[in-house]
Amino acid sequence: MTTAATQRVLRLTPRWRPLRYHREQSRLWYSLARFKTIRAGRRGGKTELAKRKLVKSLRDCLQNPDRPWDDPRFFAGAPVRDQAKKIFWNDLKSLVPRSWVSRVYDGDLCIRTRWNAELWVVGLDVPARIEGPGWDGGVIDEFANCRAGIFDMHLRPALSDRNGWLWLLGVPDFAGPSQAEYERFCEIGETRSDPEWDDFVWSSADILDKKEVDSMRRRMDPRLFEQELMGRFVMAGGRAFPDFQVRTHAGKPVPYDPALPIGWSLDFNCSEGNPMCMGVIQHHMGEVRVIDEFVLDQIHTEVACTAFLERAEQRGWNLENMGVYGDSSGNQHHTSSSTTDWHIVRNRLRNVKGLRMRVPMGNPELKDTMNAVNAKLKNAEGKVSLFIDPHCTRIIEDLKTAIWPSDLSEQHALAWLRYFVNREYPIVPVKTARNIGRVVTVN
Repeated sequence: MTTAATQRVLRLTPRWRPLRYHREQSRLWYSLARFKTIRAGRRGGKTELAKRKLVKSLRDCLQNPDRPWDDPRFFAGAPVRDQAKKIFWNDLKSLVPRSWVSRVYDGDLCIRTRWNAELWVVGLDVPARIEGPGWDGGVIDEFANCRAGIFDMHLRPALSDRNGWLWLLGVPDFAGPSQAEYERFCEIGETRSDPEWDDFVWSSADILDKKEVDSMRRRMDPRLFEQELMGRFVMAGGRAFPDFQVRTHAGKPVPYDPALPIGWSLDFNCSEGNPMCMGVIQHHMGEVRVIDEFVLDQIHTEVACTAFLERAEQRGWNLENMGVYGDSSGNQHHTSSSTTDWHIVRNRLRNVKGLRMRVPMGNPELKDTMNAVNAKLKNAEGKVSLFIDPHCTRIIEDLKTAIWPSDLSEQHALAWLRYFVNREYPIVPVKTARNIGRVVTVN
């Protein structure tokens, strides 16, 4: 029987605000499966449910005096420690009532309760953090980005002696080291081929504001939308830009528009034996138009600037308010001097009125630039907003032949296009909804 004193201890914090009912989330909460894969879309509330599950597990230990272990231990994990801390630590401290706590170890990221149950936040980049003493249960966010093989080599053994449970959370990530493993586990749960496993899927559209979802649908590559918002495994190996079609995207001339400023994008990340590639782009109201390209045998920046300025004069391009794009490697000093490639470009364009240098200090993630280009080729609404003049044969070939997974290091024309599109039309993070997640109250 629960005493009045125990009932007072069991009271939850204001952080446990009520959440609206959602059928699949309720099924997740009450499922008796030992291993659960949860691949809901971004901002769909799965991580909030996982945090509450961990804190409820601490409370269950107090309510179960016949528990088999005197030192119940639970963990919240992510691919790296800093990421795990950012995702879990502050929220877990606000979800755990002070009346439960014996001590909080901010350095070790551990909460110890008065009844000797512990809740840890761990990064899985060092597997030793999860090894050693057994665990009664845990949750892992962004599992597809964890080390390949971590479940069989480290997680399952750490759960075995206490018959511990585990939630594997995240959206599919076609570039993640554990993507194939995560997909296999989801399939096991979906088909119920192993009675210990179950799979849970719901769309972010169930949670987020409809206007926000519609905005993302207009902006995003359709496969990425299905993956990030619907939690579906749709990004697979093969063509990096499967929606690119020559007839659709490069089937007719793309003329220069004097009313629009010029964009010049360069790829400095090339070496002897590889050409230096550059593109000339105009854009307006979300539409990207590639009007010209350069493929130079010489990779010297002075030569590239001369070639560009000569062609601009020949074609009658107005360079006023021109934007310059490219990769951050151009900021590196040459071994023989303190001059960088971008210093050379600025100097050669010093007479251009309204010049805008749109060069990042560090290069974006490869997959982010790919997502941005794919969204221009065709977004989730089916809209095409990238057009290339047919004479730009190098960028057309790169888009046709680029393979994923790869580092795309051979597609130098593709590099300048990726830098431009990601700078002007990045796939922005999903905004947080006020009511993140929907679940029944904890009983």
